[in-house]
Amino acid sequence: MSTGTTVAAPDAPTNKKIYVGNLGTNVTRDDLVNLFGLAATPYLKTSCTIEIATCEKTGKSKNFAFVNVPEHVHSELMKLNGIEFYGRQLVIEEAKTKDDEKNDENKENRNKQRPYNNNRRGRGGYNRNNGRGGNRYDQRKKYTVPAIEADQVFSLVDGGCNLTNPRFNQFIDYVIARALKGGIQKMVVTGLKMNGCKSAVVMSKTRPNILYAAVGIHPHFVKDDWTDKSLNQIEELVKDPCVVAIGECGLDFNKDYSPRELQETAFKEQINLAVRYKKTLLVHDRDAHQSILDILEPFTDALPPVIIHCFTGTKDQIKAYIDRGYYIGVTGYLCKEKYGGSLREAIKDGTLPLDKIIVQTNSPYMTPSVPQAEIDPISQTLLNSCCADNEPCTLSVIVRYIAKLISQEPSQVADVTTATAMKLFRFTKSEN
Repeated sequence: MSTGTTVAAPDAPTNKKIYVGNLGTNVTRDDLVNLFGLAATPYLKTSCTIEIATCEKTGKSKNFAFVNVPEHVHSELMKLNGIEFYGRQLVIEEAKTKDDEKNDENKENRNKQRPYNNNRRGRGGYNRNNGRGGNRYDQRKKYTVPAIEADQVFSLVDGGCNLTNPRFNQFIDYVIARALKGGIQKMVVTGLKMNGCKSAVVMSKTRPNILYAAVGIHPHFVKDDWTDKSLNQIEELVKDPCVVAIGECGLDFNKDYSPRELQETAFKEQINLAVRYKKTLLVHDRDAHQSILDILEPFTDALPPVIIHCFTGTKDQIKAYIDRGYYIGVTGYLCKEKYGGSLREAIKDGTLPLDKIIVQTNSPYMTPSVPQAEIDPISQTLLNSCCADNEPCTLSVIVRYIAKLISQEPSQVADVTTATAMKLFRFTKSEN
């Protein structure tokens, strides 16, 4: 006999709509599914929808889409705002409701009644891109491509550059074009943060055989980006063939932006990944040399190649790393008159052998600031071509500086360092 009581059905998961703008004209629904990982589980496949806006007359994309996802997925996708996808910086934000659109229309009508004031701060005012927080690009150099004689262009590999850095967002294709013109055939893009790692993978997939990804959480960011899910997320990225290294990970006891214990935990977990997948390990060391050695010691027999990324330490530390069989990442730090002395001395006297060097720009940082009295015309041309503080196209400046230190031809240094990079990152000649 019925009691007349009604049992409410369980609430269905709440979905939220996201606006994805600045899409390339040829981007498809499948592209977005792969980018956002919406086919990762049967649940996501059935609960997520994508609608690419198209012109009614031509059927062509209007370069934006709406993505409908469960609420818990929504918060993760919102973090991808600004990610680079097929050469464009995506705009990812909350989709507006009808009430939002009405409010915007009312605001626009009110603004039309106000006289224009060129001195107002904010959008369109004098404060935009000026002073602190402004764009550090020299806009006049956006289209600049270095003009170098063919016999002075060497085939090189940039073993670590930060192309996911926001300074490159608007000009990434020009940055890559300048690098290729300067002889940089391949670039390993470091992610540093979780979203940066995802972006590095996307960039590499959309520019095959030129860009490759290194995924890992930098010690500065483990306090924010190292969670229970982080290791699994990185491992999924590592499985992609375009990922050739784990890192930049390690210890930074100079800045101490993250608790040391957490830095060490994240470092050990990422070493385990490198061992498991046999991918080169990019290690960050700032004032943590002995701790780095101690943590790596138990993994000695199983370690893949280890590169001490963007080395800034002492000659004795170089010797200790070389004795372990590790490689040293040499950046524009070498050229800094005040700070690069130990590194220069180690290269000159053979403490750091040429075949143990991986050349890296670490751009947009570590500009190879060769003293004006020593710089050669080609190096000056490459530096003058940069739109940012530093770009991958300056890698040849570092190679030329190394050549002077050991009295060899730059082409010889290029051949040796490129061969080392090809071996460590497992690039094949057929990819060139």
